[in-house]
Amino acid sequence: MEKFELPTMYELCLMHARADRAMRNVVARQLEGHGLTMMEWLALGVVMAGPKDGVSMSQIAATLDVTLPQVTALVSNLLNAKMIKQRVLASDRRGRQVIGTPRGKKALANLEGAIAGAMRTWSKDIDRNQLKAYILTVAQLANKNN
Repeated sequence: MEKFELPTMYELCLMHARADRAMRNVVARQLEGHGLTMMEWLALGVVMAGPKDGVSMSQIAATLDVTLPQVTALVSNLLNAKMIKQRVLASDRRGRQVIGTPRGKKALANLEGAIAGAMRTWSKDIDRNQLKAYILTVAQLANKNN
């Protein structure tokens, strides 16, 4: 059995950055055909996964770990594409709930299928158990507090 040697932190961070860029490129190629950016797709996913009565702009910002002005721009683009709609809160006229539309739901479902297929092709030479372990590890790391 081969001895596994841990990479240096520099090497590990470099590998992580390269893997992230490669995976993002696979996803970005699929998104191009649908006219969405990576962040718009992620925002649409947050909205669609949220409650039926909508998600607040603050909730979207917190989930994506971005600022409210960034969310405002993302929401504006998705509104223009008719993938989401907004409703003003009765309790606070400045507050907005963002709700998915049938068009947004359909676009997200189409994208999920296209991206899943592209990712299967891209990762076909990686052992499924290793891939599963990677996904589980990434999920744990993503949920760690700094």
